[in-house]
Amino acid sequence: MPVAIFWFFCYIIEDEKYGKEVAMHESTKLKMNTFNRNFRRLFLYVSKDYDRRLSGLLNFAKRVTPNREMKEVVENVEKQIKNNPTVKMYVERLFTDYNPQYTSHLLSNVLINVGFFNTAFEKLNAKEDLPTPFTILISPTMRCNLQCEGCYAGNYTRKDDLPPEVFDRIITEGEDMGVYLYTILGGEPFIYEDLFDIINKHPHSAFQIFTNCTFLDDKKIDKMWKSKNVVPVLSIEGNKEDTDRRRGSGVYEKVVSLMDTLKKQGIPFGYSLTLTRNNFDTVTKPEFYTWLAEKGAFFGWTFLYMPVGKDDDPSRMPTPEQRAYYGKTIRSIRGRYPIFPMDFWNDAPYVGGCIAGGRKYLHINSKGEVEPCIFTHFAVDNIKEKSLREVLNSNFFKEIRSRQPFDKNLLLPCMIIDSPWQLREIVEKTGAYPTHSGADDVLTKFTEQLKEYSEGVRRVLNPVWENEFKEKRPYLYTPAEELEKQEEKKEAKVS
Repeated sequence: MPVAIFWFFCYIIEDEKYGKEVAMHESTKLKMNTFNRNFRRLFLYVSKDYDRRLSGLLNFAKRVTPNREMKEVVENVEKQIKNNPTVKMYVERLFTDYNPQYTSHLLSNVLINVGFFNTAFEKLNAKEDLPTPFTILISPTMRCNLQCEGCYAGNYTRKDDLPPEVFDRIITEGEDMGVYLYTILGGEPFIYEDLFDIINKHPHSAFQIFTNCTFLDDKKIDKMWKSKNVVPVLSIEGNKEDTDRRRGSGVYEKVVSLMDTLKKQGIPFGYSLTLTRNNFDTVTKPEFYTWLAEKGAFFGWTFLYMPVGKDDDPSRMPTPEQRAYYGKTIRSIRGRYPIFPMDFWNDAPYVGGCIAGGRKYLHINSKGEVEPCIFTHFAVDNIKEKSLREVLNSNFFKEIRSRQPFDKNLLLPCMIIDSPWQLREIVEKTGAYPTHSGADDVLTKFTEQLKEYSEGVRRVLNPVWENEFKEKRPYLYTPAEELEKQEEKKEAKVS
């Protein structure tokens, strides 16, 4: 469709079919879906000779970006590809390590729908005083065949699964407000019988599914090939000893076997690990990450062990010194090796601190209870009774967002372990209730331990913040209202 006709069609929709705000959302979706299809075609074209044709893909990306800020991001990526061997290595892996049919579909959803257009939807939603999560975490079931040591989800009831119609409605309502990334957890998500039926209803969204690797078999991988919008994230704790000690004998081999299967099929995947005092030595070695890259992993997530859930115990938490050292390790690996590891705590400065409470994410458990964070097991609402828009603006979530960031040092993002008094005050003020037995241990049983820990991380991480982060301001996320101000300033300079 010629560009002029396309834009004219968008304006006709805006003027005649919908009210102003709804039309803006619908026309933005229409633009997004058109760019999405074009990206897939262009990616497949480039994949046949990516060395010569990559510049065309980047030029297309610059044309479709919805604002100057995102265009500058693309221009920076283009510059990095030319000048930074590591970035070039990341891009090369996308074209050489994975099947282009699968990758083109998945990447179009992630880069176009989740990436470029999230900012556009954020601006539209801000006019209605509505936050736009970058992702919505959903645990459709808490059923699991493993008994992992210190599992954060181990104390939820395993009797209740989220009804399929509720699961589907969450995604539909999320897409309506511009959310196109869904992180699926549990329990073990691949136990949930209706999982792929729901995924197939939402071809424009991307699904990041965390798995223990014991239920993702060939039949389910075939279903992934039909949807091409699923990226599995494989849970591993380090080496064989580390993984089997926490997850059970024989689990490590199943993880490695699944890595080999996914690599053979050309399906992109990530890894997930929990940093504890026990596996610190293993996961701070660069060779662990080069091994993961060689096995086929493209990215990964590291979470600190949190004293919530089954057999909760603060002594498993990494020490403040270990936490700081791990952050430096990850930042070093990201610039030198062909894998993109992410640290949920030490990378907080890049997103402006805590992203919970709907600011950029939230969690809905298998009973439908709406929690601010995967580790903050408190709620005031149930999604079975309210819409997504309503729960995002609950008094509980608003109070959380009004206090973010919880500390000027963005390396201390967490209201559970870094500023535990914040969570206590928020729960008391809003009447939030614990969503399972023992969920309030962080406010009662472990008060003194967490107070001591919060003092320790300030002692260790305040100097890191002052010396490495404060002046550089490496924030990737900027609130919508701030983006508006920046664009106005740029337009004023141009005029």
